[in-house]
Amino acid sequence: MIKLSSTFKGKVCGLCGNYDGNIKNDFTTRNKEVVVDAFQFGNSWKVSQSCANTNTLKSPCTLYSHRQAWALKRCSIINSAVFGICHSKVDPQYYYNACVRDTCACNTGGDCECFCSAVAAYAAACNKAGACIKWRTPSVC
Repeated sequence: MIKLSSTFKGKVCGLCGNYDGNIKNDFTTRNKEVVVDAFQFGNSWKVSQSCANTNTLKSPCTLYSHRQAWALKRCSIINSAVFGICHSKVDPQYYYNACVRDTCACNTGGDCECFCSAVAAYAAACNKAGACIKWRTPSVC
């Protein structure tokens, strides 16, 4: 995981996103186009155009299968009644998928860090849409 000072907020771009607090535009290509395809996004940031494009991507949950059950269970909070009042305002599927993917991929030493960040992103989107969710508890983040 890369950590930046808040002085960089909105001033960076690339494979790690753009640090503007909006996960929906993290797949912004070198040409400033927001895409949903990971290959298109990744290939746009190649340093040398002579490098071959990639066309295969392994799921972090496949690569780290021992983390999958935990990620699926924990991220299910996004689809649960806890966030129920938000579901009609912000579709949870994108955030749930991102949560599972990020939680499986997390290797910062504390799996909770990636999980909590992913759920916090959905909570922030809900809040922006007018649904304030009290999701943190002593046992959840």
